[in-house]
Parts: sequence; C-alpha cells; structure tokens
Amino acid sequence: MMRDPSSAVDSAQERPIRACRVPDCELAADLRRSLDLLRQENGELQVALAELDRLASTDKLTGAWNRRSLEEAVENEMDRLRRYDHPLCVLILDIDFFKRVNDRFGHAAGDQLLIDVAEQIRSTLRATDSLARWGGEEFAVLCPNTTLATAAILAERLRKRIASTRFPAAEEITVSIGVAECLPGETWAPWFHRADAALYRAKALGRNRVQVAAEMPMRAAPAETVSANFVQLVWHKAYASGDEVVDREHKKLFRDANDLLAAVLSGRPADEIDAAANALLGDMAQHFQDEESIIAAAGYPDAAKHATIHRTLADDAGALIERFRCGKADAGEMFQFLAHDMVAMHLLNADRGFFPYLENRCATTAN
Repeated sequence: MMRDPSSAVDSAQERPIRACRVPDCELAADLRRSLDLLRQENGELQVALAELDRLASTDKLTGAWNRRSLEEAVENEMDRLRRYDHPLCVLILDIDFFKRVNDRFGHAAGDQLLIDVAEQIRSTLRATDSLARWGGEEFAVLCPNTTLATAAILAERLRKRIASTRFPAAEEITVSIGVAECLPGETWAPWFHRADAALYRAKALGRNRVQVAAEMPMRAAPAETVSANFVQLVWHKAYASGDEVVDREHKKLFRDANDLLAAVLSGRPADEIDAAANALLGDMAQHFQDEESIIAAAGYPDAAKHATIHRTLADDAGALIERFRCGKADAGEMFQFLAHDMVAMHLLNADRGFFPYLENRCATTAN
C-alpha cells in the first residue's frame, strides 16, 4: 500500500514538536519556581511593610502609639462622635518631677521608668482604651464611648496605680492627669488644650492628682455600666414617684450632687467644695425626714426599715465628705458614693419599693 505523501510530511513535522516537550516541562517548572519565589518575596515584603508601618505608628521606647497614630485615631473617633453621638474622652498624663530622675539616676534610668510607667498604664486600661506617648514624659489615653465622669474614675485609678507601684528605676513615682470630654462641634486642638490645661491645673495644685476640664457635659452613655450611667445624676421623668414633694426633693438632690461633683472635679477652692457638700447634706437630711413622713402616712409597711437605710446613707455621706476634706478620700470614691450608693441603689432602687403606695394614696385622694 502506498502511503499518502502528506502523511509523511505531517509525521516529519510532528517529530520536532515531540522533541521540544521536555524543555517545555522544564520551562513550566522554572515558571512555577519563579512564581513561588515571587510569592515568597511578596509575603516577606508584606511583613516588612507591616513592620515599617508598626515602627512608623509606635513609640520605639515604650511601644505605645506615637503622636501620629493618636491623631489618626482621634479623627476616626471624632467622626463616630459626630455620626452616632458616642461620648469621647482623652486623658493627658505627665510624670511628676521626671527631670529629677534623669538628673539623679541618669537617662538610662529615665528611659526604663518610661517603659515601666507605660506598662502600668496599659495594664490598668480597658480593652477599648488606647495609650500613646505624646512626648517626653507625657502620655495620652484615648477613651472611646466614655463619658467625662467615667474617664475621671479611670484617671483616678491610674493615678493610684502609679503612686502605689515601686519602680526599680526610681522607686516612688506619681503622675498628674488632666481629663476632658470632646464637646459637640469641638475640634481636636481645643479639646486637647482643655485636657492639657486641666493637667497643668493638677500640677499647680500640688501634683499627684486628677483634674477635669471645667466644661462638664452632663450626659449618660448607654453602653456603660449602671453606676457610670448615673454618675452625672441626670434626672429622667421615669424616676418620678408620683408624689410632688418626693420628686421635687429628689431633683434637688440631683442638682446638689452635680454641684458637688463639679466643684471637686474642677478644682475649686475648698470653701466652695465645703459649701456644696453642706448643701447636699442639709437637703439630704430634710428630704429623708419629709419622705419618712410621707411613706408612713401612705401605709408603707417597711417605713421603719427605710428610715434605718436613710440614717446609714446620711452617716456614710457625712463620713465620706469629712475624709475628702482631710485628703483621705479621692474623687473616685465621691463618684462611687453619689452614683452607686445614693442614686443607683437608693433613689432608683430602694425608693421604688414605696412608689405603689404613693400611687394608691393619690388614687384614693382623687376618688
């Protein structure tokens, strides 16, 4: 049988192609190796870029954010404030007499102290708070979704933590702290300035203390705890008992407590703080007397027990104010008593036990 000449040509043309298959496989393998290498190098590049970004955003000595990172975070949080009305606070913290540490023990000891103080601050903050080194011995703490009163409590906790810690580099160290809440429509510069001014007021008053910016937005943040929600003592109509005298006097106690808190946090003179404290104690005693008469007349079966609670609360208030006057109690304890003991536990909890009796009395009177 004769073969088709074209088939011979085809076969001849196929042979060189078959001969190139091995080099083709080698080429594919080379390409794969090159691709793997590129992927590896890209991964290493991404790691390197991430490390560069970390170095660019953190303070080399303490590992806290640097100023650039803080300002970027502030911008984001202020946007949340504008959009969702989430409260936002900043703490400015300065190590007292830091220059003495450098002068006495050397700059290496000063650097170690900064590292140790930063670690103490970090261990005290909440998960949502952010620490930054603002410069030198000054730190800033950004507190999202935090009201002024809660930030002041946090600042006092930080102050006590630092004061009670013995640092290897310099033993006893204290800090002064300024606190400010971002006001509606406020920008970063004036907000920071108010916190910084509060810090310098703390320094001027003797150091080792917390001072709050004079402007106190009286607000409550729904995401915070019950005691923190009411630490500003904001009256709501849902708290009303239905009795005109009781409700009027409750509102008066709210105002008295706010006046006392403002005097304490703003660093007002001792005579002003004493006047606010005396007003609160006087109105509290009058209210307890009036309330006890009202609930007894309404037939409240636990009236005697409630009177005992009143005496305990009045004694605790008087003792706390006296300890504060002597420097043995701090602003944090004052917050705790007014927010938790007086408001959350008594006015908004224990007092509710007699509300139905007042309502029944009102209904009977109306009929």
